[in-house]
Amino acid sequence: MVSALPFDVIAEPDAELQRLFEQDRGSSFPSRVVEHFSSIFADPVFFDKIPSVDLKQPPESFKNHALVRFRAMIQDTSASPEMYLAEAGEARYGGWGAVHNTPDEIDYDKLRECSVFWAVSIPGESDWVNKHRSQAEFTHSVPSQPHKYPQPGALHVGMQLKVYDMSMAETLKSTDIATFVGLITYEPVQRDLDTNDPKTVPTLHVLFHRAHPITILPFSFPLPLPQGSVPDLRKELIEWIAREALADDVDAAEWVLLCCLARVQSRMPAIFPPSLTLSRFPSPPTGSSALPTLHSLLAHLFPSVSLLPLSLDTINQTAFVPESREEDLHSGWLQLPGGSICLVTESGVTEGGVNEKGVFNLRATQEMITHQVLDYIFPYSSFKFETDIAWVVLSSGRKSAFFQTNVNIPLVATEKLSSTELTRRLYKSKEEINLPSPNKLDMFRSLVGSAKVGTAGVTETAAAYIQDDFVNERKSGSTSSTSSSQTAVTADDLIHKMLIAKLLALSLHEHEVSVDIWNQMKQLDARRTERLNKLE
Repeated sequence: MVSALPFDVIAEPDAELQRLFEQDRGSSFPSRVVEHFSSIFADPVFFDKIPSVDLKQPPESFKNHALVRFRAMIQDTSASPEMYLAEAGEARYGGWGAVHNTPDEIDYDKLRECSVFWAVSIPGESDWVNKHRSQAEFTHSVPSQPHKYPQPGALHVGMQLKVYDMSMAETLKSTDIATFVGLITYEPVQRDLDTNDPKTVPTLHVLFHRAHPITILPFSFPLPLPQGSVPDLRKELIEWIAREALADDVDAAEWVLLCCLARVQSRMPAIFPPSLTLSRFPSPPTGSSALPTLHSLLAHLFPSVSLLPLSLDTINQTAFVPESREEDLHSGWLQLPGGSICLVTESGVTEGGVNEKGVFNLRATQEMITHQVLDYIFPYSSFKFETDIAWVVLSSGRKSAFFQTNVNIPLVATEKLSSTELTRRLYKSKEEINLPSPNKLDMFRSLVGSAKVGTAGVTETAAAYIQDDFVNERKSGSTSSTSSSQTAVTADDLIHKMLIAKLLALSLHEHEVSVDIWNQMKQLDARRTERLNKLE
């Protein structure tokens, strides 16, 4: 049983914090705070009653010390711990934004440390993810510390976090996503404390947090659907993607779906998401800033979809990797949370040179695509942080101009279309997308969300069949699964094919790769290879 109703705590969080302090003033108080407040809001119904900080309800719309929640990505963990007085005069609690008169003599035994982080709105978060988002009109809020958000100039919320429970703080790392619940105030950023006119920023004094899976919303595998219904639902989904975003190219839509479902399976040995190039993808009309419809469509399905719109200015002049400058970690395009899909467009690149910074940016992107790591640059060193991002590159040429990916499939419209009509279909506005019914769209989201967190093995029968099949391919010198040229079949080809077969199984919500699924994968890959050979 909790000692106060959730609605009372939302109305007067300070009173509940003080009441808890009077019960337990010991060194374990921060952990007691986490346990106590998380238990009060354990029920999702009550948790959802906590006001949410977002673009429609920015930090400045709340009163000082209001209880709020903020779903965010940790952007910066490099700030030094901050000291606070754990107990003020008259037995008042310290920390959590409490403002008390500083006593003449400080009891240094009551000094404690809290950890300081910077968190931002989840990059690329889809609108449908937050079903409880305020319907109020958008408030034009200038984000604090805009250089700490991965997408330059994008609207977002940024907040300083102060975490008092050290065991909680130790679990948080860069690009983690969580919902933080706490008391909101405005305080100086740590690096400005010694200046004459420190800039204040929204600050959340964290009471507790809830970590999120890579899908942000929870899903379980497989979906509890009637036997045999998943293949039909999957077929509908692929046809919708093809019809609305890829000029009815069903094979391209299936490859996009499979690669978007992928995640890091293992680092030792390295089993990373297969990256995809969708080649022969026309550029938008000259002078147009239209975005590919595929971006908006994927955002209807997946919870986090980011766009990397390459141009010479983007490559040469913007930051791709996080870099510490004057003890402040600036973000970059590639600082994305695990589970994200990154759609790269090359249509904005025109003739011109790539400078030294541009070369560095492109190399960092390739390393992230290939090895799922990202460098964080500090004054005298750099550190590699693990990532888990699905990559889809749109290129107008036969292959990507900048990146090597695992899979390349040329886009082929199913009917004869003029270049103008093809371009119009590939660059429709959000409003022009024909959405399925809300119920069907929810089923599509559940299908992909569940598959994203699932795992698939291989049946004994299939394992023996695959082994024999691989031996026969090596003998016949079959086409490599990642190349259109006739080359010797290697163990890497088998690994890639097995990975695609497992993704195919997951998309069908099957726990294991069967002989039938293996053969489906081979047919899909053979059609892709045939397309590539026709372009030779």
